[in-house]
Amino acid sequence: MKLQHQTVVEARPDDVWEFLQDTAGVVECMPGAELVDDLGDDRYEGVLRVAIGPLKMNYAGRASVVERDAASRRIVLDATGRDKRGSGSVVAHVALRVEPIESGSRIDVVSDIDLTGRIASLGRGIRDVSNQMFVSFAGELGNRIEHPGRPAAAPTAQTAAPAAPVTLLEPPTKSTGGEIKVLPLIWAVTRERLANFLERLSTKIRPN
Repeated sequence: MKLQHQTVVEARPDDVWEFLQDTAGVVECMPGAELVDDLGDDRYEGVLRVAIGPLKMNYAGRASVVERDAASRRIVLDATGRDKRGSGSVVAHVALRVEPIESGSRIDVVSDIDLTGRIASLGRGIRDVSNQMFVSFAGELGNRIEHPGRPAAAPTAQTAAPAAPVTLLEPPTKSTGGEIKVLPLIWAVTRERLANFLERLSTKIRPN
């Protein structure tokens, strides 16, 4: 599955690039993610906790930065993870690039993800949930870059998925264990689709 996301940050590209060199800080922006160990040579161990209703997954794995090009402000990483309960695995190849724009910087992210197990049964829902999670990640990333030292804020960054952008109707919720609860995200997506359908329906039947 190929996913494409982008977000705008009101900061100089060099400042954005500098922040992205702090792997621990970047991971802290990702809901449900935790950096467990820095193995050196741009290799890391981490955990991603996801809850979909009563279904809980705890992916433990490794990520390696295979390219870090300061001249083009581009980072490429490979990651693998497996649910600790044996319910599936994930393999990801992610390319991130920072581009200068008039209002500051644009971060483009392209991901190739291969999922197995129970989470793969969500089908197209994976794309919608990914869009919602990226909104949360981009909002926290932008807040930290634009306002260093300030407490975390609700997602405010401009985000979009080129094929089918999803508006964040409810912020992702975390349990006390730090996991990302996906059910509210799926409900937000479902509500938005229903609202769009009803709007199109009302337009068709509206009298002239």
